Amino acid sequence: MLIEKIKNIDSNKTAIIVDEVSISYGELLSKIEKRACFFVNQNKDFLLSNSNDLENLIDFLAIIYLGKKAVFGGKKLTSIQKIALANQFDLEIVDDESNKKLLENTSIFKTKEFKSKELFLGVLTSGTTGESKIIWKDYQSWFSAFPHQSKIFGISDNDRIFVLNSLGYSANLNAVLHGLWLGATLVLGSLSEAKKWQEQFEKLAVTSVFLVPSHYRLLSNTTNHSNRINSLVSAGEKLDVKTAEKLLEIFPKSTLTEYFGAAELGHISYQQNEDIVNFPTSVGKAFPGVKIELKEGEIWVDSLYVSPSFRNCATVNDIGFFDENQNLILLGRQGRMFNRRGLNIFAEEIENASKSHPLVSESVAIEKKTTGIRTNILLFVKPIQNNKFSKKELHHFLLDVLPKNKLPNRIIFVEDIPKTSEGKIDFQALNKVPSEEDIFN
Repeated sequence: MLIEKIKNIDSNKTAIIVDEVSISYGELLSKIEKRACFFVNQNKDFLLSNSNDLENLIDFLAIIYLGKKAVFGGKKLTSIQKIALANQFDLEIVDDESNKKLLENTSIFKTKEFKSKELFLGVLTSGTTGESKIIWKDYQSWFSAFPHQSKIFGISDNDRIFVLNSLGYSANLNAVLHGLWLGATLVLGSLSEAKKWQEQFEKLAVTSVFLVPSHYRLLSNTTNHSNRINSLVSAGEKLDVKTAEKLLEIFPKSTLTEYFGAAELGHISYQQNEDIVNFPTSVGKAFPGVKIELKEGEIWVDSLYVSPSFRNCATVNDIGFFDENQNLILLGRQGRMFNRRGLNIFAEEIENASKSHPLVSESVAIEKKTTGIRTNILLFVKPIQNNKFSKKELHHFLLDVLPKNKLPNRIIFVEDIPKTSEGKIDFQALNKVPSEEDIFN
C-alpha cells in the first residue's frame, strides 16, 4: 500500500529533509529494502526505540514492506521502559544496539499484497490510566482517512510539510505517513530549534505545517508574516482563540485546521479558520466518513478509522453535546471530571472559562485530594508574556462566567505549563507543583 506508492514516485524527488540533509524517494526505497533484510527472518512483533526517529521510521517502513507489524515507541523510551514494554507485550526491541546487518542482494523481496484489515502499527499510549497499552491499527483505520486529509487540509504532492521529529507521537507519525503516501516532501524539525522554525520555513520552502497547540504557541511568538504557508494543521488538544487569531494574522493565505480524534477512534471532527475563533469551545463537525452519536452524553462514533479492537465499542468515554449550530462541544473525558458534593465538573469547563480572560495564555485544572475528605480543584495559569494580574482579579472574572460551585479552590500562577516531549500537558509534573495558594471556596 504505502511502499507501492513510494515505488511509483519519481526516484529523484526529495522525500525527507532532516538536519539539512536531503533523502530522495529512490534513496529512501533503497534504505527500506536493505533494512528489510534485518527483519525478514524474525517472527516477533517489534518495538522501535532508536534514539533517532528517522531510523525508527526507516525500520518501520522496512517492517511493513515485509507485511509485519511494529509498535512505534520512539526515541524517548528509557532502557527500563523498553525492557518493561518488551516483556509485557512480547516484543523484539529494535534500537541503537541492534545489529542491523545489511545484505547487498535485495532482489528477493517483493512488496506484499496487503489486506485492509491487516494489523501493521501499534500506537503506544497510557490513556487516562497511566498504564502503558497498545492500540493496534490496521490499514483501513489509518490509510482510509488520507484522501480526506488531503482535501480538508489542502495538502498535495507539491507540498513541503514541516513535522517535528518526535514520531513516537501518533499524530506526528500520521502526518509523516500521509506525506509519504502523497509523494510530498517532509521536513523533520526539532523542538529545540523553535526560535528558528520560521527561518527554516523560508529556507526550505515549507508550505504546510503540522504542530500541536503548545508548539503553535511557540511559533505564534514570531512577528514575521508569510504568504508561503498554505496549510496549518493542529491536533492533540483544543487550539486556543488567541493562538488561532495570531496564526491567521501571521499566515494570512493559509487554511488553519484543527481536528479532534483519539488513537482508539481515529479522526472524529474538525473545524477551520474563523470557526476556531468564533466557536472557541467547539471541536467542529464530523470528519468525512464519521457518524457521531451521543449516548447519555457520551460520544460514540462509527467510521472506517476506528481501531479494530474498538469497533464493537467505539467510545473513549468523552462527554459532549451538540450546540445550536450542530458543532460538537467537548466537555471532557470522564477521567478529567471532578465530583464536588454530587456535582460533576469537567476540567475543560474551568479551563475554557479562564482562557477567555484576555491576559491568560494557558490554563490547566487538576484535582488534588487533601488529607481529609475535601477534594480541591487547582487551576494552573500561565499569563500572557509580560502581563501581570492578581489571582483575585482572575477569581472575580471567573465568577462572571462560571457558576460559583464550579470555581477552582486554588489558582496557581506558573511561568510555563509542563509538557511532555509530544507537546501534551504533563499531568504528573503538575501534580508535583507546590500548591500552597489562597483557597477561594
